[in-house]
Amino acid sequence: MTMLSRRSVIGGGAALAAGVPFGRALAAAGRPPFISRIVLENGRVWIGAMLDGKGPFFFVLDTGSGLSFIEDSFARRRGLSSRPGQRRFGIGGGVSEYSNYVAKEVRLASGIRFNNMVFAGTRDGLLGADLVGGFGSGLFTSYDSDLDFVKGEWRAYTDGRPDFAGLSRVKSRFTMKDVAPKIVMDAQVDGFAGEFIMDTGFSRALSLDGRATAKSGLWDDSRPYVPTEARGFGAAGIPTRLVRAEKLSFGGHAIERPLVSLSAPGTISHETAGLIGLEAIGRFHLTTRVSDGSLWIAPNGLTPRAFGYRLSGLWLTEKGGQVTISDVGTGSPAAAAGVKKGDVLKGGDLSTLIRNTNGAPGKQVTLEIERGGAAQTISYTLRPWL
Repeated sequence: MTMLSRRSVIGGGAALAAGVPFGRALAAAGRPPFISRIVLENGRVWIGAMLDGKGPFFFVLDTGSGLSFIEDSFARRRGLSSRPGQRRFGIGGGVSEYSNYVAKEVRLASGIRFNNMVFAGTRDGLLGADLVGGFGSGLFTSYDSDLDFVKGEWRAYTDGRPDFAGLSRVKSRFTMKDVAPKIVMDAQVDGFAGEFIMDTGFSRALSLDGRATAKSGLWDDSRPYVPTEARGFGAAGIPTRLVRAEKLSFGGHAIERPLVSLSAPGTISHETAGLIGLEAIGRFHLTTRVSDGSLWIAPNGLTPRAFGYRLSGLWLTEKGGQVTISDVGTGSPAAAAGVKKGDVLKGGDLSTLIRNTNGAPGKQVTLEIERGGAAQTISYTLRPWL
């Protein structure tokens, strides 16, 4: 893993102090690429930017979003003008309202400057600590660009990349379903082939939507799985599972034993089969060629952090003050101990019980449950099982 840190992303104060307007940069000929610092950390691509002369602030690069976005409270504190009344659909089909905010000037460490940049507002806390927003796919698809996780650079070739030596082309295209084009690439997982959005905002290796999950055959109650839930900008979520696939392949390369997120069959589906995220694409040098809407890659020698999963194998829900086990993952320690769907948990509220039933391998968990009106105690030890 790269030894770069977030501090290096915003360390270029001199570069951030003097910007080059985006339009003027495009008009110049024969110049070297514009370079901004990035870092791959905690399942995200971090980049620094100045807003209206203040900062720098941390943003993520999210190629799975056609919109750039910013936290509502941060935008209000910075005094960004807003345009309320917009609507979008969340990952589970729920509709949420959001405001558009306009920053008069956004400046990257490369010197590129964007005037009157529009951001979609997001609810507070969605992005996590230290982040104020994200830049959408347009940062990577408006001109030939490199994402180099080894050097920690996003390079923009405003006159076109001079050559693609050492890179191999992935079967891919740009799709225009939003404000900016996204990258769609072909991939195969355990015999299922489809088109996937290349999403630097998604930390895991791969996700399948409801239709693709049904076709893949990976949603199988006899197969070991972890029950989870997928959430996006909207308020609603959808039931998902994490499973361990045998192989994920794209562009002539293969990744063995990736964790795959499956949306429940029958849930919302999209134009593509799902997403390819950083656990997979973070192993490669990534380059776009805008002239034909293509993605080019080369192995970079990195092994991005593999994100784990909750070792209890339980999914808990709360209604009317009662916490119920709504799913138990096949193969999990809880399933082996005899915990069942529908069991009612005693001894705390939802957040307390989630905390008590999860932890590191070797932790002893004791559950006080009620089943069919009878109370009983079940114990098990946390361990990985996928």
